[in-house]
Amino acid sequence: VQVIAAVTADDTSKAKTLLGIEDSQFDASIHAPTEPRNIVATSKNGTVSFSFDAPQDNGGSGVLSYIANCKVDNVESTSSNTISPISFTNLASGKTYSCTLKASNAFGDSTWSSPISVSVTNGVSSAPFSGDIVLGAPTDSSVRIKLMSTTQSGLVSIGYGSSLNALTQTTATKNLTANSPLEFQLEGLPTDSQVFYVVNFQSDPSLVAAKSNTYDFRTARKSGSSFTFTVQADSHLDENSSLAQYQRTLDNILLDRPDFHIDLGDTFMTEKHTGPFDPIVRMATSQTMVDTRYIYERQHFGRISHSTPLFLANGNHEGELGWLNDGTANNIAVWANLARQKYYANPVPSSFYSGDTSNTNFIGSRASWYAWQWGDALFVVLDPYWNTKFQASKDAWNLSLGATQYQWLNDTLSKSTAKYKFIFLHNLVGGLDGQMRGGVEAASFYEWGGKNSDGSYGFDQKRPGWGIPIHQMFVKNKVTAVFHGHDHVYVRQTLDGVVYQEVPQPSALNNTSGANLATEYHYLSGVVQSSSGHIRVTVSPQGVKSEYVRSWLPTNETGTRKNRQIDDTWTATSIP
Repeated sequence: VQVIAAVTADDTSKAKTLLGIEDSQFDASIHAPTEPRNIVATSKNGTVSFSFDAPQDNGGSGVLSYIANCKVDNVESTSSNTISPISFTNLASGKTYSCTLKASNAFGDSTWSSPISVSVTNGVSSAPFSGDIVLGAPTDSSVRIKLMSTTQSGLVSIGYGSSLNALTQTTATKNLTANSPLEFQLEGLPTDSQVFYVVNFQSDPSLVAAKSNTYDFRTARKSGSSFTFTVQADSHLDENSSLAQYQRTLDNILLDRPDFHIDLGDTFMTEKHTGPFDPIVRMATSQTMVDTRYIYERQHFGRISHSTPLFLANGNHEGELGWLNDGTANNIAVWANLARQKYYANPVPSSFYSGDTSNTNFIGSRASWYAWQWGDALFVVLDPYWNTKFQASKDAWNLSLGATQYQWLNDTLSKSTAKYKFIFLHNLVGGLDGQMRGGVEAASFYEWGGKNSDGSYGFDQKRPGWGIPIHQMFVKNKVTAVFHGHDHVYVRQTLDGVVYQEVPQPSALNNTSGANLATEYHYLSGVVQSSSGHIRVTVSPQGVKSEYVRSWLPTNETGTRKNRQIDDTWTATSIP
């Protein structure tokens, strides 16, 4: 105490006299070190080790020792070493400890480092994650990942990186509960790059985390890049569907290695059936019933969605229908939207995606219509149902985008400088027979084309102040193609320079019914093919190439029916 009191900021002579030492033997600048740096904890076979770097400042004197302290449930353990690492062998297996480190020199101790959470494993590996992975909403620097297992609970993290052999980043660990989706968002990813990732899973903290297979995806392409995307519609999985056929189509899609996949709806079917392959027409009657179907479809999409981000468009059988929305929380229109957003990852408006910015009672953001640019192409997904308050069967003018979505569509198309513009929706806004059927034969009518059923022009009266019908908007803004579903057949048509592509079923039980369906649904022109299969589109600086990729089960293949054969192709270039 006398020595310390004798030291002033500019005079140490009194202190040195008290100690009986010369100037050369005394250094008043010695102080406690700073804490250890870059601490990494590992847990293996019941041993926990901490590796670290020396303090940035050793206090003017060599560090004599490093001390680690770990505590759980008010029980503390301490270990030390003169160098890195410090190890514990006495911590309880299955417990998660909070641990800190400090450095010590001749003067004293550093402050403790920030706490690190460490789970003690016993050397036995966990079973790997066996649930479904759905990627969604990719941007130029991020992606959403939704994991779900109906049987597994435990601890999950995502390891990822730009190199297959160097997954240098890891997310925070989160708790997974069986039957509940768990979302991660990877951010800060490199633009126009392939990103690799694994799912790390521990069913119990005492077990070593198991790694999944390594998967990969792409961030948004830059202008001038070539890429592929795929499209399907109307999987249904009802009494007229084949699960094996659907799985065959999905496996074919994965082989295409698309940047993303777009589903045009009539997938979850809760407005029509209470369960898959149920022939009885019976609407789901509870949130639980709706959730069950949305969960069921994850296993099928999961065949591709671990590496192919998924975009969903609503069909008329999903249940998100304005005429079924009674203004309360207890109806299928709300249930279906909540289920879609809980178990899947459609994009919401951001700096990368545009779309519906409004908030809906009991739901919030609906994420049902949206647009984005990828490479040289603009992608626009539409929803013709939520703002339709009365069924089209009563009057086809009832079917509507609504003024807000219509104006957003017009703004999105008119402001876009993309070389190619693609539109995706389940069916045209209007259609024929009061059942929303048809392609170019229906494109002249109602909100889509402006005419009444008798051929007279009715758009200005029915949509006062809107401007021009949807098809004319597409022609004006040089839309490349409209991809629509609903009619369960492949039909390629062109109207005023716009390709109208009716997308086939991926899952049809009857694979020879194309001509009959085209006739029934009033297709009078174009290239007609039967289901099943999917659409593969390649975009490049030279143009667009669309291919109909057929799927045939092994038992149905012949000399002229081969799985993955191309049954039709069309091309397009940028419209000057």
